Amino acid sequence: MPDVMWERVRKSKRLTPKVLVIVSILSLLVFVFSASRALAATTHHVKVGGEIMGLPLAKGGMVWYNGYDPSSIVIHPGDTIVWDGVGGVHTVTSADVLSNGSFVFDSSPIFTPAAALADMAPGKLLAPGSVYELDTGTLAVGTYTYHCKIHPAMVGHLNVTARAIISPIVNVVAGWGDHLYAVQAFAPENLTVTQGTIVRWTLMNPIEPHTITGVNNTGAPAWDSSPGFVEGPPPPVMLPGQSFPHTFNEAGTFAYFCKVHAYRIGESWVGMMGIVHVVPLTSLDAVNAAASGASAVGYGALGLSIVALLVAVYAVVRGKGPRGSPPTP
Repeated sequence: MPDVMWERVRKSKRLTPKVLVIVSILSLLVFVFSASRALAATTHHVKVGGEIMGLPLAKGGMVWYNGYDPSSIVIHPGDTIVWDGVGGVHTVTSADVLSNGSFVFDSSPIFTPAAALADMAPGKLLAPGSVYELDTGTLAVGTYTYHCKIHPAMVGHLNVTARAIISPIVNVVAGWGDHLYAVQAFAPENLTVTQGTIVRWTLMNPIEPHTITGVNNTGAPAWDSSPGFVEGPPPPVMLPGQSFPHTFNEAGTFAYFCKVHAYRIGESWVGMMGIVHVVPLTSLDAVNAAASGASAVGYGALGLSIVALLVAVYAVVRGKGPRGSPPTP
């Protein structure tokens, strides 16, 4: 694990071990790990046919409604559609066919218009009160038109759209402290995330600037919050309170550092640096699990951070000597 760099501001004496322990604990708890859970699959209902008693026919007459209600719906892959037979006999049959000649989906694959319309056997006509359920997990994104084999003018439309991918967000603290001391470190320093995760670094020290500069597995630059930085004033770096996000779309291990507070020894960086391990994302279930776990960790970390902050402040204030002097053990 990289060493934490401590920097005393306006004071020459070193910080006491007591304050070092308190701030170290606080640094591990202060960040909030948040993520958004992917939307769950939805079930949609469509009415098939219908009947109306009375007008416009004579009293006691009946009007048949040959249609789908709603006639057009928008869904996401994996959603379920349930067609409910309300009145009359109908089918729900896709206008598109597969390579083997069968329909992409069909409530009545056995039925043909030439067959007897009164046949209500399974796989034939969709009788009143029955339902046809379709799992759209195998449907490609696109628009599907379907119809009733008995009533060609009875047409519906199914629009399958890709579900929006919500990337989880992980927050990292980039340096913290106050006007008397500065901790030059990232918290957490070692992080494991899934592909597609957004890592967001936020500077928490009110006076210290930093950079978030990453390298890939070969050591080549991968991302940089301050690409124009060169030594000498004024440094074009991130200022206190600012944030810098980066999306990790590729699997691998990535090291990053602050150009101001880190230096290189051989093939390694020493000082203010961190590591992000990006693991492959194999399924939507993994996304949901990661997001759910991240949310739980985030809220837990937030609560513990508040407690740790109160304890740390109390300990530091209690251990202070004369005004302006560093805390005593």
